[in-house]
Amino acid sequence: MKTNKIIKITNLILLFFAFSCEEFVSIDVPDTQLSGEQVFNDVRTAESVLTHVYTKLHNSVVVTGDSGGITVLLGNYADELTCYNANLPELVFNENQLLESTTTIHNFWRDTYHLIYVLNTVIEGVGNSTTIVEADRDRLIGEALFVRAYLHFYLNQLFGEVPYVKSTDYRLNTTISKESSSTIYSFIEQDLISAESLLVDTYTGDYRVRPNRSAVVAMQARLYLYHGEWELARQKATAVIENTGLYQWVEDLNSVFLRNSTGTIWQLMSSPEGKNTLEAKSFVFTLVPPPNRALAQDFITQFETGDLRAIDWVKSVTNGMETYYHPFKYKLNVDTSTSMEYPIQFRLEEMYLIRAEAYAELGFFDLSKMDINKIRNRAGLGTTAAQTKNELITAILKERKFEFFCELGHRFFDLKRRGLLDTTLSNVKPGWNSTDVLFPLPENELLLNSNLLPQNPGY
Repeated sequence: MKTNKIIKITNLILLFFAFSCEEFVSIDVPDTQLSGEQVFNDVRTAESVLTHVYTKLHNSVVVTGDSGGITVLLGNYADELTCYNANLPELVFNENQLLESTTTIHNFWRDTYHLIYVLNTVIEGVGNSTTIVEADRDRLIGEALFVRAYLHFYLNQLFGEVPYVKSTDYRLNTTISKESSSTIYSFIEQDLISAESLLVDTYTGDYRVRPNRSAVVAMQARLYLYHGEWELARQKATAVIENTGLYQWVEDLNSVFLRNSTGTIWQLMSSPEGKNTLEAKSFVFTLVPPPNRALAQDFITQFETGDLRAIDWVKSVTNGMETYYHPFKYKLNVDTSTSMEYPIQFRLEEMYLIRAEAYAELGFFDLSKMDINKIRNRAGLGTTAAQTKNELITAILKERKFEFFCELGHRFFDLKRRGLLDTTLSNVKPGWNSTDVLFPLPENELLLNSNLLPQNPGY
């Protein structure tokens, strides 16, 4: 009886979220708003709300492997993918023809802020709960703070100055203003510091589908890398690398993306059991020409001769006259008796390349080369010939290009943070303009809240 009551309450909560957050920054407080005490008087209810967040991330929001997530969209927007279906919403990304009225942009913004609202509800509700024990309270709030930082990180990278939303007050959110990128960075950093203090290294459940302290540290390493805080990036990446009780190097390229990989730091669960990744469904095809998208031909030709990633992580499809290629990191685009692959958000290899870049910037060239060669040697390649700082940075960006292709927009973000978007994409993307470094702010949001003005340059 009690279990049925929890299920009913959870369903009511999620229904409330679905309707009340439809236009996150544009509606008043609903008369039926549930109080934090009502929603979070049982740890199982709070767990269900966070599970809702992770399910949304997997299925439809921001980091989803479906066509509306950054893996597909930024693969098209940069130089990794070619779109072969003129009816797909991603075509305007491939042609770099985004408008402030582009529906995908609106959905991206709306759905991300919807989840941020849910996370803020968890933070406030669990924080005010008098019935959830301290260990559970710390874990739930820590996870919510981490994911809130994670989502704002992507919003800032894609849109530039955006609101950093910490409140569940709709009246405040309808008139909220944008924050500077430096302020957003500080807020992300503080959320991560708080999350790190609340979480422990022990994972909740199986297969590393709930973030732990090391996931937070990995995100800190990425944040500090993007902002040129080289010593902090080195420290955080090293902390994860040296946590060998949890994370071990996976030598077999074909095992890196399995759900039981020991190099995975955090991944999202595919459910129900037997489901695999949306990435595989998005990328794997068997017909020529490709029905939707394929790896760009220019991208394929740039792999070094002998690079095993071009063999194990790429698959060719031919009709005897034409050959196309698709990402093959996630290989199972069909259901299996048990799930074999989950979409990875952070993996150990990123920590090595973050540390390599930090070492290069700090002047520790030999240590940088050691981390670069860790990646290269597994790919069947010889040691790097890079000697100077600039050569090392170039070598690292090249390894990141082929290590993280079609993974969560790494390629686009790397070019952006290094100021290489124009020189790299203008030669292969006729529609590319310098102002494409940022997405447009959604037109409907600007009409609803003038505090979000001005629009980003170029739109």
